[in-house]
Amino acid sequence: MRLKSIYISQYKNLKNFKLSFLEDNFLEVFVGKNGSGKSNFFEALIEVFRHIYEFDTTMPHEIYYDYKISYEIFGVTTTIEFNGTSGELKVNDVVLTKISTTPTPDNILIYYAGQNDTISEVLMAYQSKFLSRVKTAEITESRKFIGINSDYKDILLSLLLLQGDDCPTKKFVIEKLGVANVSDDLKLNIKRPAYAKRTTSNKYNVQNNDAKDKYWKLTGSSKVFLDKLEACVSDFPDNGIRTEGYLPDTDSYQFYFSLQKIRDSFQDISLLELFRNFDNLKTLEMLDGISIPLTLGNGLEATSSSFSDGQFQTIYLFAVSEIFKESNSLTLLDEPDSFLHPEWQADCVKQIHNVSTEAVLTNHVMMTSHSAVSLIQSPQQKIRYFDLKDGFANVYPLPKRVAVECLCSDVIKYSEDEQILSVVNTIQIANKPVLFTEGSTDPLILKEAWFKLYHEEMPFIPFYAFSCTYISQLLTDDRIHNEMAGLPVFALFDFDKAYNSWNGLNGDVIEENPKIGLIKKWAHGESYAMMLPVPDNPQITSQVINPTTGETYGGDSLCEIEHMFYGSEKVEAYFSTKRDRGGELIIFSSDANKTKFAKEVVSTVEAEYFEVFRPMFEFIKAKSEDAIKLEEEAKAE
Repeated sequence: MRLKSIYISQYKNLKNFKLSFLEDNFLEVFVGKNGSGKSNFFEALIEVFRHIYEFDTTMPHEIYYDYKISYEIFGVTTTIEFNGTSGELKVNDVVLTKISTTPTPDNILIYYAGQNDTISEVLMAYQSKFLSRVKTAEITESRKFIGINSDYKDILLSLLLLQGDDCPTKKFVIEKLGVANVSDDLKLNIKRPAYAKRTTSNKYNVQNNDAKDKYWKLTGSSKVFLDKLEACVSDFPDNGIRTEGYLPDTDSYQFYFSLQKIRDSFQDISLLELFRNFDNLKTLEMLDGISIPLTLGNGLEATSSSFSDGQFQTIYLFAVSEIFKESNSLTLLDEPDSFLHPEWQADCVKQIHNVSTEAVLTNHVMMTSHSAVSLIQSPQQKIRYFDLKDGFANVYPLPKRVAVECLCSDVIKYSEDEQILSVVNTIQIANKPVLFTEGSTDPLILKEAWFKLYHEEMPFIPFYAFSCTYISQLLTDDRIHNEMAGLPVFALFDFDKAYNSWNGLNGDVIEENPKIGLIKKWAHGESYAMMLPVPDNPQITSQVINPTTGETYGGDSLCEIEHMFYGSEKVEAYFSTKRDRGGELIIFSSDANKTKFAKEVVSTVEAEYFEVFRPMFEFIKAKSEDAIKLEEEAKAE
């Protein structure tokens, strides 16, 4: 399952809202400030699929706006279009009154921290209507919408622990929760189901607990499932004390099953089928408890209730990956990083990336967030950013670093403080000047360039600092300068929109030749902002310097650190062209290739392509040596 496009005429602050997914990503990250429309987009998606799922029922979900949605299942694209005024529905441009044969996602999985009341209400309404169709003791269909939250703690943990010891997901969960030992018993409690409460008669009572009235006259697949489970009852304990079977006093059942017997008995069905069997019991309101006793590393016994939602967040995400990896599903993660410590926020996105990778062929994962920490850790280089225009939601792709800048300073405060602390620690250990870069792979390239040119230890520390805006803050941050002990601070800006940040620094330009690299000294301290030098390549030069005036294009220029090597046959495959300014611009192929380019390709490029860095390195060496000399003279006095 992969969503391809969606149109919503109007839902809350979504108006004439269009969104297309043209790339082959199976993880989409949406960010934006609170109230920008992220959660409304998820709500609209849920409403649309609920309308599709219930269209053929006697109680269809009503929608009063237009929508058009396209998705792909097993390589086949389906487009469904609905007119909210006329009620007309088209599937692949054909008007239909029934869509029973139309391929639809197996499930819509919604993970939410619980703070979204609208999503909770939508799921509860669906659950209520679904349950109203269960008129007898037999369920003939499984739920399409599954809200993955704390209500599923016991089921998800039990199913993961049921897996064999060679299951990587089980190993990860045990390690994450600090589990030292897993019991071989699964405890299951069953209570009177919802359908048996709808009558004032005694027709569903358990009297003999035989084939006629067992499990309150449950029938169908759920009855078959429970009967099969009964064959997996674990051996009686040595002390001979255990309450199990039907308990008349509480009108309930209690069983203890052997994990190994369940594995053997149900080896012919998938983990997803096993989940659906337990979920059907939950839907019938029969499931009163399921647990596998655990022993933690500190010797204490534990169950799922022993862990916080924050601790358990990992389990939710990996359970989705493991259980639904063969299901054509759409997974919506609504701010799963809310209320988490910044360190856990960073881990959260890595886990979600693993989830989407595991289910890359079937499960389209979408995540909303307003955490800059999560965003920085995202593997995606392009992020879909929500904001408001004239009161309505607007969404567009942005480079990750730009999206970080768009989030308010309060949101990124944690990340900034951690970054500054990291810089300070590095300075204290190495006692060298720092060169801040705006690209995560820039330090790798600068190190390679230095050793190609000098064959000696670097006299400075290249340090990735998120974005050009943040670098400007670091250049003027007193906390950094106080730790430098007189050593200078340097920063390197790409010759593109980052020029505007460079130009906005309060100070004097001390190098005006873009071929050497523009340099500006901060007016209030030993900070130097440097633009990337423009390489001696006519095509790249034309992207920075106007041939008529000799002036640069400023923030409209295009020269990134990868452009330093353009012209070498070794890098040809990493560049392409696009039309701009009446001509062609040379652009780096994809942000996703930057790491491979820096780690594997740069070292193979001919030596002459590194000479462009020499003037910049010489400037840094000279300023650093001057600072050290002044410090030594001060000590001598």
